[in-house]
Amino acid sequence: MFVTSVVLGFGGYSQMAAFVPDLNFTICKQFIATTGLGVGLIGASVVAAEFIGFPVPLMMQFGAIPTGIFAVLMLWLVTGSGVFASGSPTMVQMKRFRRYFLALITLTGFYPVFKVFYDIVRVAYRGGVILVLPIWRFAAKHFIVHATRDLEDIIPESVAFLVDFFSSLFVSVCMSSSGPFYLSFLFISTDLVQILLELRELGANANVLLQIIRQQPGGSTHQQSYTPETTKLLTTILEAIKKPSAFQARSLESVRLWACLPHSLTSKEAEQLINLEASGVYCLQNQSSNDRIKRTPLQTIHRDRKGFKQSASIVPTPNLEHETSPPDAQKKHSAHTNGSRLRAAKSNELVLQGLQLLFHCEYLELVEYVECIIPIVYVVYKSALEMLPNIVYYPGGAGNWGIAQAVNILVLAMLEVVSLVFLHHFLQCKFGFSAMHQLAFVLETHAYLVQVKLLIGILVLIPFELQHLGADFSLRFEWLDSK
Repeated sequence: MFVTSVVLGFGGYSQMAAFVPDLNFTICKQFIATTGLGVGLIGASVVAAEFIGFPVPLMMQFGAIPTGIFAVLMLWLVTGSGVFASGSPTMVQMKRFRRYFLALITLTGFYPVFKVFYDIVRVAYRGGVILVLPIWRFAAKHFIVHATRDLEDIIPESVAFLVDFFSSLFVSVCMSSSGPFYLSFLFISTDLVQILLELRELGANANVLLQIIRQQPGGSTHQQSYTPETTKLLTTILEAIKKPSAFQARSLESVRLWACLPHSLTSKEAEQLINLEASGVYCLQNQSSNDRIKRTPLQTIHRDRKGFKQSASIVPTPNLEHETSPPDAQKKHSAHTNGSRLRAAKSNELVLQGLQLLFHCEYLELVEYVECIIPIVYVVYKSALEMLPNIVYYPGGAGNWGIAQAVNILVLAMLEVVSLVFLHHFLQCKFGFSAMHQLAFVLETHAYLVQVKLLIGILVLIPFELQHLGADFSLRFEWLDSK
């Protein structure tokens, strides 16, 4: 349990370091805080077992209380009391992280409840519970989106690795239990319908984007951006963002230049972003409060060769005054202005629709990634557990896992693999970019955020029915009677 506590604590602290960059929470400090958290949690568990009994009832659920207390205490000891001061610049970032982490904890605690509810329902009525699952996913997705409303960059991975992770794990666990074949078929059919609906929505977004691209003026820049066979979407969007004047884009108020969480940038990349911000095309009001604190129009930004300490200044865009001209010239100028505004609107829509498509693709790729690996991880876990002596401490004991259960789950995993390959082929043919490359980019740049949530979910949720954790949701706790 100590090792699990340390791993989970280090994962939580590493996410805090990513969300609160001004905290200066180094790896060494994270390790010290994690060790103290693990020792404190084990000590509290021993005391509770001495006075209440072992195993402590619902230890994983009620263990969140001492975990939160020791986590805050160790953070205060390691970083100092200034972090919690009301006027501290890190408080805005800490509040944002707290809202995000509470959403994660809430969904983690909700999963066992849904699983217990499924087990309580009679087998004949479990089909209704399966049909309720998409409704729960819909509500949970909106809950996560609301919790991460000012963290647009991580909304796709937050939804995929929280909501869809729990859903995929629930489906895998339920399909592994003994039951009628039609329940497994209903699980697979429901998942297939959701995949088709997502791909249909993606196709509609892609068709709108293709129509906008074909309506663009036939300038040289645009002709290089796409071909009739394959539209180079990434090339087109990057050109429109880097050179708004070439696409006659005047105001991209809905596009944020700076990420909500810091990324490592080279001096050239940082200078390019600063110049784009100074152009006045991208509105500053869409930046988060943290960004506004760090960057003001006349503030100097320092970045080094890896992305820090290269100085560059942001200056306001000068206002241009119109010169007086004769009436005929004014009419021509008005017609030209209207045409320019129309082309600018089309260019703005091109960028916004393109970014929306990339956002949607990122979410779908992460969902397919989660739904591919979770069934496989669960099959490996159950197969290994079946050969271990501690299988007797799990519900049902040994003998409840076999080839039939593994095949059912692997069929679901193969279906997700096929859908991911189809998505990759669709995007490659339509827009000339690789879904696999985009997925790899997200997994690499958000490694802490993505893989830590995956690890936390696997360590906490898969073994939650272990007897040592006191997971008796009937609330009888019969082992306490013999104390």
